[in-house]
Amino acid sequence: MDSLTAGIALILVQFCIALVMAGVYFTARTETCTRYWSLASCLIALGILVAIFNNRAFDPVAILFASATIVTGGILQWHGILAFYKQPASSIGWYILVIMLAAMATALFFKAVPQQRLFISTPLVTVVLILSLRTIWIGQGGWPRSFVQALAPAGIILLLINNCVRMVISGMQLTGHLSLDRSILEILAAFVVPTAGMLLFSIGLLLLYFERMVDENRHLATHDELSRLLNRRAIDAGGERELELALRLKRHLTVAFIDIDMFKRFNDEFGHASGDMVITDVAAILSETCRNIDLVGRYGGEEFLIVLPGVNQDDAMTVGQRLVEAVHRYRFLGVHPVTISVGLATLPDMTCSWDQLIRRADAALYEAKSLGRNRYCI
Repeated sequence: MDSLTAGIALILVQFCIALVMAGVYFTARTETCTRYWSLASCLIALGILVAIFNNRAFDPVAILFASATIVTGGILQWHGILAFYKQPASSIGWYILVIMLAAMATALFFKAVPQQRLFISTPLVTVVLILSLRTIWIGQGGWPRSFVQALAPAGIILLLINNCVRMVISGMQLTGHLSLDRSILEILAAFVVPTAGMLLFSIGLLLLYFERMVDENRHLATHDELSRLLNRRAIDAGGERELELALRLKRHLTVAFIDIDMFKRFNDEFGHASGDMVITDVAAILSETCRNIDLVGRYGGEEFLIVLPGVNQDDAMTVGQRLVEAVHRYRFLGVHPVTISVGLATLPDMTCSWDQLIRRADAALYEAKSLGRNRYCI
């Protein structure tokens, strides 16, 4: 394989990556990360294209343009990663680009040999790759926890190793100790290994994007958008599983049916947006008051349902009191009191169904409201 063939293959890979990223972006335009990644791949491909056609002419202006384009592509790729992990944009990358342009312009002014001009851009690309690796590391919380999370870092590490090798080769060429014109090692370092690294890096980013989309869709399918709690279908499914487990292992189980007292007045006096705020705040209080093993869900409107595994009748009264007091301390807009009524139902025997348990809790809730609200009944 000669350098021209390897270079064309690298360019085609970059343009294909750009098309895929652009397709993903046009599918979901709100995701800016794919726009950055698409533009980055286009710029890198353009820079490589200019570098290949300038392979023998060594036009200094073309070398400067190719290097600046590749570095800019790397910076955009890094900014796409920042956008993906919802981290603030950074100006460090653009400082790197300015430094590289100034250094290469200086080399051009002093008529440095082509290898010296090329040697300037490689360390700066390495710095951008390190910044990308650091952003991914912080974004995913440290060491990769899945195969998908390991792909992009693996691609970056491969590119970093290749860049180190290229810097060593460039240094040896400058001192006259090595001549690699059209050699296999030169083609590997300049084209083949970067192709593998960029493919791994880009595919890793794309799979990270799809993994997040799948997780978000799965979350939306099981969680209520307003309260961020389990939705009715999910809480029913989870409750039935817990009931089956309690019946099989002969364990205690309690269900709490909760309703926000006089909720209509919040909508009437302050508007539906304020009512939504009350639901969101009460949902957060209920979630914080419960244990990690409890299932907390919004059953509909201003009603909530909590499944409490292992809680018997005596413990259920303590839980009911704690829930009522926790919400009673809350003030909407810091002024208006909010209260709840709670109906508790414990597993009576080994033949109770989920629907029967829910009806018992609902009957207890109705009793709590008839007794004056802001209380629990069991």
